[in-house]
Amino acid sequence: MNAPDPREAFLATMGRELHRAGIATDAIEESLTQLARSVGLQAQVFALPTYITIALGPDWNQRTVMMRLDPGRVSLRKIALLNEIYDRLRGGRIDFEAATKLLDEVDVRWPGLPAWYEIPALTLIAIGVALILGGGPRELGVSATIGFVTGALSVVASRSPVVTRLFDVVAAFLATLIVAAFIHFVGPTNVYVSIVAGIVVLLPGYTLTLALHELANDFLVAGMARLGKVLAVLLALGCGAFLALAMVPSLLRGGALHTHPVSATWWFVASVCLAIGMSIDLDARLRDVAWVFAASFVALLCTHVLSATSAHAVAPFIAAFICGMVANVGARFLRVPQAIMLVPALIVLVPGSLSYESLLFAFTDDVNGALILAGNAIVAAIQLVAGLLLSQLVLPASALRLRQGSRQVR
Repeated sequence: MNAPDPREAFLATMGRELHRAGIATDAIEESLTQLARSVGLQAQVFALPTYITIALGPDWNQRTVMMRLDPGRVSLRKIALLNEIYDRLRGGRIDFEAATKLLDEVDVRWPGLPAWYEIPALTLIAIGVALILGGGPRELGVSATIGFVTGALSVVASRSPVVTRLFDVVAAFLATLIVAAFIHFVGPTNVYVSIVAGIVVLLPGYTLTLALHELANDFLVAGMARLGKVLAVLLALGCGAFLALAMVPSLLRGGALHTHPVSATWWFVASVCLAIGMSIDLDARLRDVAWVFAASFVALLCTHVLSATSAHAVAPFIAAFICGMVANVGARFLRVPQAIMLVPALIVLVPGSLSYESLLFAFTDDVNGALILAGNAIVAAIQLVAGLLLSQLVLPASALRLRQGSRQVR
């Protein structure tokens, strides 16, 4: 029996770790195909949100590796570590056996932040989003409380499979009850700003954008699978909110539906809160916090400037194009992994809150309002995908920093 090819072992292990790091399936297929070609392997890759198949060798004599995986959660630190391992391999400082061993030890070298870090992370994100949506002191207080409770619930979910399965439902239920309790004991508040800001990290806007991106690139099975996940999460959040509204039906009566103008100063404060919160939530390295802040600030700045111009109707498209170009420039010339600047920007730009508001409208029998908001969310997501695709055409960049012309490592 022939000894296993270390290049093949490295390729399969890299595919597994890229998936676990939360890389989009189309980026996994592209990266692994380019990586195989760069090291002299023939490979065909098929990736789904929960599955990877790698067929190695010529078409008439292939060996297949199949991996059933849980959906990956974005970890900017792991993505950066994978890039470093690949860079060291391409530079000839390590061989394939050493690179494979380092890949296997990624979780041992960095097991991730403790679960309780989610509490301050989600609290800061909630405050940042509330500022962006024009919330006042009351909305900031309620949103921060919801973010804190959601973070605490995520800590419990990390230790309980039952809570994990019901996490979205319970989080939306508690968020709605917190708003109702605040209104009863303290005074009126903007219901939608408070709830959306508090659970914004649970909204599947980023997943929706990935799904449309995969569909636009003809990754039809993966895109449809992600769309199913988007619908499931939205329904879970809507059910949680509906259960709470059934207990306090007066909550939405007279609720303010419109946000207020936000000054540039508060946009800057919001970007700082978002950068710190997302750096923790996305497990970024300390050295990458500045890049996360830059990505968040650029996304917010684009949104803020474009909203006041005649181009506001296509603002998501222009903002996504600019953020995509910034991320691609960083990947190609500043040696910053593309995901470190692209993922935070997309999280800021995605229209997930509109999708959630459409469910709340539907539960309050405002079907027309629900359909309008849902349509706006889909149109905005399509514009985001179009902007990202155009940025990739103008200045292509890969999930892994593949250096053109680098010598092959055998």
